[in-house]
Amino acid sequence: MRTYALFAGWTLLAGAGIPLIGVLNSGIARSVGNPFAATAVMFAVALIVAAGITIPLYGLPSASQLSNAPAISYGAGLLIGFYALSATIIIPRFGAASFIAFILVAQLVTAALVDQFGLFGMAKRPADAVRLAGLAIIVAGIAVMEIGNLRDAK
Repeated sequence: MRTYALFAGWTLLAGAGIPLIGVLNSGIARSVGNPFAATAVMFAVALIVAAGITIPLYGLPSASQLSNAPAISYGAGLLIGFYALSATIIIPRFGAASFIAFILVAQLVTAALVDQFGLFGMAKRPADAVRLAGLAIIVAGIAVMEIGNLRDAK
């Protein structure tokens, strides 16, 4: 139970940062004049922080270790880059709540598919009626929220 609470709290902190990525990075984009450079700067900062923690604690991974990773795993870098650039461009125009609402639907559906079929080497965790009902309730709540936003945008 203690581990669950630790991971739940950590995840809540990580989740709270997700909308802030686009919000904060859009400030850099305004200063440098484009979202691509801002995203590059953001990843440079992330690289410095990650390397500053990783190298002293674990050292650098060897070429052998890196080559042993499944090639598709390196797609994570493309996905996070796409996410960060998208957040930087879309949040100032669409709003943080709407951006995250659509992101949340996509994340939940994708995660359910990964769990259902055990994609990318993950353990299978088939959806049951309770999980599907929860997903439907969340999606319905987001739809209601976005209907309100759509109405206000007219």
